[in-house]
Amino acid sequence: MSKFKLFFKWCCSGLNEIEEEKIQNANKIETFQQKNHLESQTFIQGLNPLEESSIIAAPSPHMDGNLSDSPKLQIRITESSVIQVGTVLTINPTGMENSKRNKGDFKTFIGSKHIENGEVLNDFVVEESSKGMGRQHLVIKFNQVKQKYTISDLGDGSGTFVKIDSPLPLKDGYIASFGNSHMTIHYSSAVKTLTIKFLEGPKSNEVYNFNPGEETILVGRMVDCRIRFDDNSMSRYQCSISYDENKGWILTDGMGDKKSTNGTWLFVEEDYEIYDGLIFKAGKTLFEVHVLKS
Repeated sequence: MSKFKLFFKWCCSGLNEIEEEKIQNANKIETFQQKNHLESQTFIQGLNPLEESSIIAAPSPHMDGNLSDSPKLQIRITESSVIQVGTVLTINPTGMENSKRNKGDFKTFIGSKHIENGEVLNDFVVEESSKGMGRQHLVIKFNQVKQKYTISDLGDGSGTFVKIDSPLPLKDGYIASFGNSHMTIHYSSAVKTLTIKFLEGPKSNEVYNFNPGEETILVGRMVDCRIRFDDNSMSRYQCSISYDENKGWILTDGMGDKKSTNGTWLFVEEDYEIYDGLIFKAGKTLFEVHVLKS
């Protein structure tokens, strides 16, 4: 379990009954996911061990006629301490081409660990365990019905984040990150009051409450920011939050047409749909995605 999930549980004390019920449901889901993961690991450990020296990068997973017209992903590494910048990963619906894992199960795993208990864990290995990359850090999946790819964090490491590059409708439980700070979002459509609680950074444990009728909430280093920081890793106007009667609370990076310098990021605890131009980070490695349509 990542530290963000632990913080999420801890910071929710004192919320109203509706929010507490949501958290209980989320915990049930998390327990179910952990059980499935444990069962999966038990199955893996029962397989015949493979010697690491005998593993060769596998050819592209087989593509049948029904998938040949499906989109592919090209993921380019734009920043990393261990992988050459410019390295490109190609992912088709059944998995990553030249994968180390080569399962053809419509999933691509990325993490710091190559082999565990004789089984290959990841399709692509980024050996940054000391810099926040989990042993099996994230997964990219292909949905055959929707013909879409999704990305989600696997709870091991410092988190998987996507860069917010357009106005984002907020959901209860979202975790946003910028500079050295992480903040959780809490609100229900019935109450509409927005509660922000900081998990890490200079405002750790601080709580802010806002109502729909208030002015746009500016976050940054300027004196007119409702949530003001003295943090040089942040922009003067890092992000803004406003309320829309039809869409609810909206988070926007920067202010107006001017984006922040280092970005505002969303923790992807659940499946997040991948689109052309998406940027995500895991550990200290940054990835840029291009969707290739047939």
